[in-house]
Amino acid sequence: MTLIQQDRDLWSVQHQFGWQAGLVPIPIRMSVLRLANGQLILHSPIPISAALERELDALGSVGYIVVPKAHGRFAGEASQRYPEAHLLAAPAASWRRRALPFSACLTDQPPDAWEGQVNSLLVRGFRLQEVVLLHRPSRTLVLTDLCFNIHASSSRAARLFFRANGMWQHFGPSRLIRLLVVSNGSAFRRSLERILEWDFERVVLSHGEVVERGGPEALRSAWLR
Repeated sequence: MTLIQQDRDLWSVQHQFGWQAGLVPIPIRMSVLRLANGQLILHSPIPISAALERELDALGSVGYIVVPKAHGRFAGEASQRYPEAHLLAAPAASWRRRALPFSACLTDQPPDAWEGQVNSLLVRGFRLQEVVLLHRPSRTLVLTDLCFNIHASSSRAARLFFRANGMWQHFGPSRLIRLLVVSNGSAFRRSLERILEWDFERVVLSHGEVVERGGPEALRSAWLR
């Protein structure tokens, strides 16, 4: 695993995670955002090897670790490696990981140090309670499970599963998420419309390939058409 630079002050790195009791390897991306003060935000932490730690140290100091509701598997490891970092939970993530020293819950009001650089928004009417980030300097939207964009896998079982679940080689939600995770259609749509008011072009996803251009149209087509 090695960091890939998406833009100035924006990097990401992927890890293959054994989903569905280890039977389905799925890519999980950790996004790294650097603030003007040099602090790093780690979004959706993955296992941090010694080599990856050296890469991160070369970029700045880890100030924040953002833990989405369904992406807390490696949060404890990241917190132990960076004990001075603020551990921020998406709503409902904290009760799933009670032993972790969460500093705060991240919703629509990001930490003061992010002011003018990173926006956050809680997606209402969505059972996964996803908090979307906007990295304003690079015009990049950071998603967790709102959309997938998986185009390659060496596992035949994974390819079959992704195809069956509508999450293979196109940008959009899985069939299960579309059917089961939206709890309030009106509130969910209002949240999407607020996100689409943001100024972004790129979309970095936790699962799948980065969308470099046309992000707003891709998001609109995935959910609102």
